[in-house]
Order: sequence, then structure tokens, then C-alpha cells
Amino acid sequence: MTSPRLEQGMRQSMVMGASMQLFVRALQASQMELSHMATQAISTNPVLEEDSTPAPEGDTASAPDYEAAKRHEYVMESLPEPTTLSTHLAEQVKQSALPEKLEAAALDLIAHIDSHGFFPENPSSYGIPPALLDRALRVVQDLEPAGVGARDLRESLLLQLERTGDRHSLAYRLVHERWDDLTRHRYAEAAHALGVNDDQLSIAVHRISRLNPDPGSSFAPTERVIIAPDVIVLREKDKLTVHLTGEMVPRLSLSPQYREMLAEKCDQEDVRQYLTQCFRDARELIRAIEKRQATILAVTQAIVERQRAFFLSGPSHLAPLKMEDIASATGLHVSTISRAVNGKYLRCSYGLFELRSFFSAALNETSDEGPLTGDSVRSRIRSLIEREDPRKPLSDAKIEGLLARDGIRIARRTIAKYREQLRILPASLRKRV
Repeated sequence: MTSPRLEQGMRQSMVMGASMQLFVRALQASQMELSHMATQAISTNPVLEEDSTPAPEGDTASAPDYEAAKRHEYVMESLPEPTTLSTHLAEQVKQSALPEKLEAAALDLIAHIDSHGFFPENPSSYGIPPALLDRALRVVQDLEPAGVGARDLRESLLLQLERTGDRHSLAYRLVHERWDDLTRHRYAEAAHALGVNDDQLSIAVHRISRLNPDPGSSFAPTERVIIAPDVIVLREKDKLTVHLTGEMVPRLSLSPQYREMLAEKCDQEDVRQYLTQCFRDARELIRAIEKRQATILAVTQAIVERQRAFFLSGPSHLAPLKMEDIASATGLHVSTISRAVNGKYLRCSYGLFELRSFFSAALNETSDEGPLTGDSVRSRIRSLIEREDPRKPLSDAKIEGLLARDGIRIARRTIAKYREQLRILPASLRKRV
């Protein structure tokens, strides 16, 4: 439930004064960014100091599982940094003696590649001039490991076949010309269209199955960044409680020494004006941080209330949720909700999640439990495939049946689409003897 003070503060005029601008900055900042803001303020404002007294009861979560998680994170932070895919690719570019503009464009592309080696969006959206983009893209796609720099799984497989000199092979033609037939197991149609017999096609399919659908898998998934959760959700039977961690959020206070100085120097106009302004700025920053914390707590509590199935039964039970729903529940503006969830993290028994990830639209498909989200269906598909027997991988039809058994009615073509979005090969290409 949102406090009256929070509601009053957030129902102000849309004309933002200095204090509102400061609150917005604090709200959209991550814990690390907020810590930097506070450190900078302390260095420039003499009346501000970090409060070293223990946090009030209830300000942080101190449950055993949370403390264990923190210790684990600190141990991980002390381990040697593994080589990441982006570092590996960037080092190759820097050693290639490319022209300056081409090298910069290639490094820009590498910065967008995800941990699997793919571009999450079309590279044309990255603002690189088209002529330079084509050259830089070829540079990136020529790097090791083979298959990186692709826009989708199909392109990655083609790049891998090119690298091994199989550009004119039947396997290449099958991926390039008959991708839909390949992924939907329409081998007879593919063989007929390509003018080959079943044995020849079988050899090509086997060749494709030996390619790597995840070129970045041998590298660290991301640069190691220790993320401190903003909130933690604790479960006791069916009861869920939300706590602010405050782990990296600075606790600021006003210096008592400067309070005395302000009282003693009240007859010196320049000193009095300077210290008065310092105290005003300091109070506004402290209030902005307090309001930030109250807003994140209120938003998270509203999310948890509407996503109970997720926290009680797991990620596959994520329910459709819009920011407008949380705005209505808290009395906050949608833009405030957006700032409050972006870059803020929640820890629960199922792991660490960005608050933004709890919002998704409903699908046309439904289940006995109610509307579904794309994320929840993808999560279930991934879970089924991770548990499959690699000697008898699950076909899309089999996955459709297993989901239907759980009360989830979803079209087979949608299952194929989600499997491809997860960059998981069809059953025939996942089979391991």
C-alpha cells in the first residue's frame, strides 16, 4: 500500500522543479550510480556526511538465505576474471591493423553482440553508415569462433559452413534455401526441391547437426558484474514479504558540527547564505533518496501481489502484467513505474531478476490457469528441452502434447517460433547418438 506521503509527493505538478528533478535522477539510477551521486555530493557539500550508525530495524533483509547469497557474490567477485566473448572478439580486431574507422565500427558492433554471439537487433539500427556497416560486419563475422556476428541461428549456421569451405555443399543449400523444411522436418519436400535422394539429404542433415548453435558458449556469458539486489522477496509457506536491501544505497545525514557553525556565524551574511544553501541541497538529496526507496518498495510490493504464482511456483508461472496495472495500484504515474523498475533487481528463491522483467503482455494462447505470457511459455519449452533424453529429443509436436497435458494450449507453429527465439535447434538436429 502506498503511503500518503508518497502519494502526495508523486501527484505533484508535471512541471518539475529542482527537487523533483533530483528525485527523478535518484529513482532512475542504479544502486551503484546512486552511490556515486552520494559520494560526489559528500565531496562538494561540507554539511553532508555518511551515516555510520546501524540501519533501522526493517531497512534491510537479513534472512539467512540472503546473507549466504551475499557471501557467495563476494567470493565470486574475488575470483580471476574469465575471458569473455566480447573481449576475445575485440582483441582479434585490435590485432588486425584495420583502418581506424573500420576498427571503430567493428568494435561498436562487438559491443552489441550478446553472450551467445548473436546481434539482438538488426545491426542497421546501431547508427553505423551503411557502406561502413557492411565492411565492419564482414570483419566481425570472420572472427573466431565461427558463427559469431549473426542476426539469427540460420545465418550463424551458414557462416560456420562458409568457414569450413562448405559454401557449395548440400548442407549449405539446405540451410540457405530450405530452412523452413529443415526446421519442420519436411525432409521429403526438401529433397525433392533440391533434387537429391533421401540418403544425400540425411548426410547433409547430420552435417548441420554437428554445427554449434551457440558460438559464444565456450566463453564467460557476460563481463562479471556483481549486482546488488534492491529488494528481496522472502517466502514463509504461502506468505511473501518484500524488503529493501539498501545494500549499496548510501545513508546520509547532516553534520552536527556545521549546524553549530550555522548558528554561530548567523551574523556573517556570506557564511550564513552559503551554509543555508548547503543544508537545503543536502536535505533535498536525502529526501530524494528516501522517496526513491519508498517508491521502489511500493512498486515491488504491487508487483509481488500480482505475480504471486511466479514467486510460489516458479518463472514458468509469470502472469501477464502491464505497467498501467501497477500505476493504478500505487497511484503513481506510468513514467515513474518505468523509472522505478529499470535497472533495479529483485532476489527471490528462484534467482535474481530485473523488476522490468515482470511485465509482459498476454498471448492469444491460454492455459487452464489463465492467460499466458511469451516469457512463461519460452521458460517451459526451455525446461522441457533441458530435461529431454539427447538420444530421443523432443519434437515440437511432442512438446505441444506435453504442454497440453499441463493445460497449456498453444499452436505447434508458435512452439517452433519460440524454440527458434531461444536459439534451440529442431529435434532432428539435437539428436546425439
